Amino acid sequence: MQLLRHVLVLSFFFSASATSVLAQRPNLTDAQRDDIAGPVKSVSVTTTYTSIRWEQPGGPTLVLPVWCRECEYDSDGSRTKSGQTNNGSFQGEIIRLVRDANGHVTDRFVSNTSTGDMVRHEVVGSFGNTEQTYYKDGEPYLRQTFSYDQYGHMVDWLSFDGTGKQIAHVHTESDKDGTIREKWVAGKDGQLDWLQTFDAKAQVESWTNFNQFSGVDLAWTVSSGKLTSFWELPDSPQQYGDNFTEDAGNDTSENYDCHHQGRCEVSRIHYEYLDANKRNPRSAEWRDSDGNLRYAAYYEYEIDTFRNWTHRMVWVWTPALDERTLLETDSRTITYWQK
Repeated sequence: MQLLRHVLVLSFFFSASATSVLAQRPNLTDAQRDDIAGPVKSVSVTTTYTSIRWEQPGGPTLVLPVWCRECEYDSDGSRTKSGQTNNGSFQGEIIRLVRDANGHVTDRFVSNTSTGDMVRHEVVGSFGNTEQTYYKDGEPYLRQTFSYDQYGHMVDWLSFDGTGKQIAHVHTESDKDGTIREKWVAGKDGQLDWLQTFDAKAQVESWTNFNQFSGVDLAWTVSSGKLTSFWELPDSPQQYGDNFTEDAGNDTSENYDCHHQGRCEVSRIHYEYLDANKRNPRSAEWRDSDGNLRYAAYYEYEIDTFRNWTHRMVWVWTPALDERTLLETDSRTITYWQK
């Protein structure tokens, strides 16, 4: 199944990793979302960085971050602590879980370890959070609600400010297997920001950006994994949607960096992994349209019995470096719940 592109989005209201989300994975535990396998109890990571400065173009990430630097989990994989120790002091969040009579988590109350104040309250349903409220100085300033289809795939994500006024709406329509047919985002006035559609039978995908006057600023179409049309408003600055990635199969992606003249720079990114589950990359190489290597990352691991890494070294390469150079070394201590 082809996945839609990852266009990197980090906004106050939602985040979506850019190669589009086009299959959803409901019912993961917090530990699984943090890429930890097995009955993990705690994780602690220390990192040593070299003086190398690493930068890559927008697109798929070559150097994967450490998802959790210092976390604790209960026996069912629910996170109870998350953050990082700096100068001997832990900074982050403590999570208090509330369970029903069957042991299912129904609420999470999240407190800041520095102040002790509650910063977030999450209401949990069968498929994930159904509501979450963010607090500052004891007052709510953002509330979000989530609804799901019968298969556990998110349908609507609504955001409201502290007065209860709706400020954002993300709507998704999915097939039973989680393949997304349509996704759109609207702002506080209900105005559509962007629309993405995918016809799985025809293997045709389209993307459209809208401006405040409901006009089109950007539009493109991909057929069978290849770009067939691209249009962008003349003289427009770089915008969300003009850099995207298509799955080319065999752990390879094609990244399109497009411009309003209709010209797109196409790169190919290939990953190799330690094993079939593709959790830990062995290498990631980014080549230009002529096949020349432009950026690369290489990983060395020590792996425990649950296939989690306990030590990794990340090496990078660019033409400017001329040879593989150590970027960082990560050591991870993991404890597990005993059966």
